[in-house]
Amino acid sequence: MRQDFSRKGRPWRGALLFSLILLAGAGLLLNACGDKSAGPPQSARVVEVIDGDTLVLAGGLKVRVLGIDAPEMERDGQPADFLAHQAKAALTGLTLNREVVLECDRLRYDRYGRLLAYVYLPDRTLVNAELVRRGMARVYAHDPNASHRETLLTAQREAIQAQRGIWLKLLTQDEPYYLGNRRSLRLHRPDCPLAAGMAGGNQVRFKSLKEAYLLGYSPCRSCKP
Repeated sequence: MRQDFSRKGRPWRGALLFSLILLAGAGLLLNACGDKSAGPPQSARVVEVIDGDTLVLAGGLKVRVLGIDAPEMERDGQPADFLAHQAKAALTGLTLNREVVLECDRLRYDRYGRLLAYVYLPDRTLVNAELVRRGMARVYAHDPNASHRETLLTAQREAIQAQRGIWLKLLTQDEPYYLGNRRSLRLHRPDCPLAAGMAGGNQVRFKSLKEAYLLGYSPCRSCKP
């Protein structure tokens, strides 16, 4: 009887051994997945500034400064946006060759593989908000990342009221009204195709750009109001 039980148990022992081998192999694969599987860095030194909202860390990881949008640099034959170089200079002065602390939100990487992060200086200055406060960037809603939206919006309201930096031009209107999407917080021109497809319950009408920006709406990248 003992011999029979032993023979019946051998397949179970073999299956158990096979499962353990699979688990060990899975662990090796996870360890080999790279930086994203291991988690983003919590702090690093900034070695390059690409534009007003993009950094490069020691090791080569690019960081998109989260929750804001700085003026675009010249690209593909297009001229730089108003104050684009000044925005890059501001970010450079704040972060280049300095150790910064990085805080992620719910979505950690964008489609380009850049780390999305709130960037802090050693004195706990939130670089994202400081750029907005100086008028070198504006608030840019990026769902589901909204941990510091109110902080950024407070900084933007201060910059708008003081007409700092980009707000010297961004409040100039060339439409009788603008359409906002309550859900995405995007702002459109009246004839924008994206506005035409908006659900009625999400649509809000603004008589002024200032009103929309004070509420944290971000301009549509297609119609560029």
